[in-house]
Amino acid sequence: MTYTIYGESNFIKHLKKAVSKQTRKSTTIMCFDGAVIANEHKHGFGVFDKDFNFIKESLQMRRNKSQFIPKIKRDNIPYCDEDVVFIGNVNPFFGHFLLEHMNRLYALMDKQYSKRKVVLINDKGLEKIPNYIFQFLEFFGIKRGNIIILDETTKFRNVCIPSQSFNSRLYTADCFAETFDKISGNIPDSEKYEKIYVSRAKLDDKHKTLGEEKVQRVFEKNGFKIIYPEKLPLDKQISLVKNCKVLAGCAGTALHLALFMKSGGSVISIKRNRLPACNAMIQNNVNNTKGLDGIFISGSVETRKTFHSTDAPQIIGVNKYMKQFFDENGYKYTEEDLGVDGDAWETYKCALSKYNKLHGSVFARRFKRLVIKITSCFVPGRKRRGAYRDWLKKVLKYN
Repeated sequence: MTYTIYGESNFIKHLKKAVSKQTRKSTTIMCFDGAVIANEHKHGFGVFDKDFNFIKESLQMRRNKSQFIPKIKRDNIPYCDEDVVFIGNVNPFFGHFLLEHMNRLYALMDKQYSKRKVVLINDKGLEKIPNYIFQFLEFFGIKRGNIIILDETTKFRNVCIPSQSFNSRLYTADCFAETFDKISGNIPDSEKYEKIYVSRAKLDDKHKTLGEEKVQRVFEKNGFKIIYPEKLPLDKQISLVKNCKVLAGCAGTALHLALFMKSGGSVISIKRNRLPACNAMIQNNVNNTKGLDGIFISGSVETRKTFHSTDAPQIIGVNKYMKQFFDENGYKYTEEDLGVDGDAWETYKCALSKYNKLHGSVFARRFKRLVIKITSCFVPGRKRRGAYRDWLKKVLKYN
């Protein structure tokens, strides 16, 4: 599929380089009798064979990184007389679970494994599992009684380990798309809109993107239905998105709902930070999964450059790149629609001032992040390296 970029040259270069590394891959499913699914919480998780050899296919890869591989005690391990499918760990963040923890579900579409229970490792020791996790699995067709949330290391009669069908920045597979097609097919239709804009404007102050309401008004004038995902039940979100042909909004989790769209549509992603690094390559991989064209627009007008994920305030507006997109695609707007919302700009300046007092400026925070990243490279051992990072964050007051 194609992608178009409206933005700074460094963003264009950064995204093109990232996209060039993205591939499509095949998947495998492996089964092991008497395997042990380990949950050692902060010390790691994964699957070991009956001889206690770690099974590398159980690594939860994000880019080229994975979780800690635990050391487990071989004595007094509880036994569960079940054939199960290992699908990863519980992630309390909606977007991460959607992309990184549903990428093994495709095995359940094979009749050979369809009746098995599924295992999710509660490595973070959450007292309450987010309800959307159960909802996604139930929409897929898995009964709640067939979902095992594993709190302790346990041996099973047989463990099936499907390889990952999606790695957020690197690859995707056909069966990952089929997973979401199956979910979409199980969700009844509701209202149908050809063009939908998913807005962050009603999120709390920490997560909303300032200036978005003025931007989204232009989309609304051009036929987009504005929705606020967090205000809708999950099945309603899926029902709306699966029937649209154009999905637009600020870069982030809501646009990953494009996984429920039909192929042949397009996704318009508005970049809300000024540093080149953002989640555009992840969104492009999502688009590739479902055969969707991508349009990426640099919409940020922030005065302090931020990363995509940040506690610093972010603000967008109808800048020259967004205006270029509107003009080239025949969007209607008025002179009043251009520029930045005045009230939003005042709110941004106030929020940035508070952030600077708390963190020592956006630049200082970026510098601290760099120091932590570089110096931790010299600490041997993943466990010690993680402990060192935590210690240095406290010393530098990086939070």
